Amino acid sequence: MRRLLLPVLASASLLAGLAGAPAWAADAPPGASSCTGCHAIRQVADSVIPQITGRTAADIANTMRQYRSGAWPSSVMGRIAKGFDESQIDAIATWFAAQKE
Repeated sequence: MRRLLLPVLASASLLAGLAGAPAWAADAPPGASSCTGCHAIRQVADSVIPQITGRTAADIANTMRQYRSGAWPSSVMGRIAKGFDESQIDAIATWFAAQKE
């Protein structure tokens, strides 16, 4: 019973989070939702995680490629970036650059 409870609670939490997602989230390219789990859509005071919304597509794509290659050390971003190919990185970067706060 306990083994079933955790996945059910995790699914309910995920669905609750999606219900509060911005309307533009439905138009996001595949993979973009993995960014918004950590990177806030709006500036958060005292956050060490940078906001990516509104940065240039070139800056976002370059940053993701640096993490993916290991040129920039990280605990999480390198792992996430390795999951995307070139076209996915470009699509995510272009989409985030077009978003307004």
